[in-house]
Amino acid sequence: MTFNPRGSVQDGLDLLAQRLSVIISDRLSSSLQGLEWTVILRELDNAKGYASKQYSPLDLQAQLRMLTERLGGLGYPFDEPQTRIVSTLGGELRIMRNRWAHGHQLTELDAWRTHDFVVRLLEHFNDAEGLVSSEKLRLTALEEVARESGVVTALVQSEVSAVPEVADLLQTAEEVTLGTTQDDPVNPDPSVLVRKNAAETPRIGSERSEFEPWNVVPVGDTSVLDDLPKKLAKEQVRAVAVEIAEFEGPIHIDRLAELTAASFGMNKLHAKRRGQISRQIGATDLHMDADKFVWPGSIVPNGWHEFRPNSSDIDRPFTRISPVEIRNAARFVQESGGAATRDELDVVPMHVVISVA
Repeated sequence: MTFNPRGSVQDGLDLLAQRLSVIISDRLSSSLQGLEWTVILRELDNAKGYASKQYSPLDLQAQLRMLTERLGGLGYPFDEPQTRIVSTLGGELRIMRNRWAHGHQLTELDAWRTHDFVVRLLEHFNDAEGLVSSEKLRLTALEEVARESGVVTALVQSEVSAVPEVADLLQTAEEVTLGTTQDDPVNPDPSVLVRKNAAETPRIGSERSEFEPWNVVPVGDTSVLDDLPKKLAKEQVRAVAVEIAEFEGPIHIDRLAELTAASFGMNKLHAKRRGQISRQIGATDLHMDADKFVWPGSIVPNGWHEFRPNSSDIDRPFTRISPVEIRNAARFVQESGGAATRDELDVVPMHVVISVA
């Protein structure tokens, strides 16, 4: 039977969705008290000011959000302390699920990478039953990659070096950075880290969601960016940009372009390349406002009243913070007894300077 990369990817993602539903429920059983784990996502959306929606426990997109996002006061319950292995694997799978869901062209290598990340994730959760099927899918895809590459099939099981090592990609992901750490760190005042609607989120607590940068996951090399006029390259770039925007948004178009480029091994952008990536972002369903901030579909800009504090060790310059977010923070300061006046809050948002005593 002819190998179908798209069908193979679907098989892997379907298998993962079945396994993760149980894994997530078991890990959060003490917090859920008999409820479905999707209640955590609904509370998280409430805390972040996202548009409310319903979730299915078998929805892989929802499951991967649980693995890659901080769940309020629950933190990262699926990652071991001091590691982001699950978050990194989940980030890669978010991108691949996006490509699959939007009908993008997929290759034998895409199929192998998908199954390899699924295997590594299930290994992390000690899911022996799920591993039996996922490893078969990975081996089949690897044999196809080997055949396409002209590698002798008999060497496949012993010479995995025929395909880029995912372990190396994970190590690279941890090394990617777009900024530096300041000598004298500044942390948010504890008062801004508590939400007023805490009663609506009893399972994740009253903690306000802080800004967290997207954990860059290498999904290809610079040749993808070189091939941007081609359909496959466009699809790959758009899928990465959408997932980053969903995680970090609202995000400035320049930062989104930089993070997207970093996913393909390029950490410095010249004007032409930045323009190419920005045009691909513009071709997605993401909304970009007049200030060049890109908004995820989960947020209605005019109805969003949240903001995301962060310490100074997070590289997010003031000019890379949405004017809407700055205005929301200023209003919080005023309502908390700060010195800002209504007239000061109504000026051009990018000129607002917040001073907290």
